[in-house]
Amino acid sequence: MSFPPSSTLLRARVLPPLILSTPFLLHQHFYPSRPIQCDSPDPLTKITSDLKSSFSRRDAPAPATVQQSGVGLNPKTVRQISLGSVLGLLGGLGVSVFSKPLAILFGLGVVIVQLLETRGIHIVPYSYLQRRFSQTNISSLVQSNPAFKFTFGTTFALAAFAEF
Repeated sequence: MSFPPSSTLLRARVLPPLILSTPFLLHQHFYPSRPIQCDSPDPLTKITSDLKSSFSRRDAPAPATVQQSGVGLNPKTVRQISLGSVLGLLGGLGVSVFSKPLAILFGLGVVIVQLLETRGIHIVPYSYLQRRFSQTNISSLVQSNPAFKFTFGTTFALAAFAEF
């Protein structure tokens, strides 16, 4: 068994990554990205305003996916997506410890119900549930914040496949 000389081995292991990364390095040099601007509002104010607002609003409109200017995502939608994915992951991991099929079925159930609701097919008995829970607006809970529910259900179901 013969080994290649050390210079050939060094050339074979060092040169390909350098050659492949050269376009990325040149792109960063010739097209510098904009600096990150940390100009968000005070987080304490946002938390306290969320706690003071009521969660069962009657006509809570679902936020638009695209901003009014037509560029990028709406910040409320991004917040719903990130919160839904984090809570879905935590909830899915918690339930999957006891029953993986239950986590998959619950997560897919949330996604399917929300998908049907966005298409106009109402499978949730609003009038019956509204009589049982008179303090909460059931239709608002099911129909508002679709971005949160889609990501929550998807990551809840996917968390059942996680192994730790």
